[in-house]
Amino acid sequence: MRDPRGSSAAADVDAAFNRVLAAEAQARAAIERCRAQAALRVATAEREARGIARRAERRIRAAHRIADHGIERLLAELTAAAGEHAAGPAPDAAAVDALAAALAAELTNGLSAELGPGAP
Repeated sequence: MRDPRGSSAAADVDAAFNRVLAAEAQARAAIERCRAQAALRVATAEREARGIARRAERRIRAAHRIADHGIERLLAELTAAAGEHAAGPAPDAAAVDALAAALAAELTNGLSAELGPGAP
């Protein structure tokens, strides 16, 4: 004769095993959903990053154009101002030489003694 508790225990084992298999299947499905969500988020982030890079590049090009126009305008102003000053009298050569000598003396004050004989 068979023990009724034995068949009940086997049924319990089978039921527990089936629950484990069902939980495993649910876990695998959840993992796949997470992978799909992660892939979607990565794709979205990459698309947004490309958009940010395009906008940044446009802004950089615009800033360069603005700077280039400003430089061109200032160069034109400097060229015009140089043309106005070119018509003026030339500086006195003797005065320029005297100023250069005074500046050199000021910049090298005491340096000749430190350098030794023959130094300027």
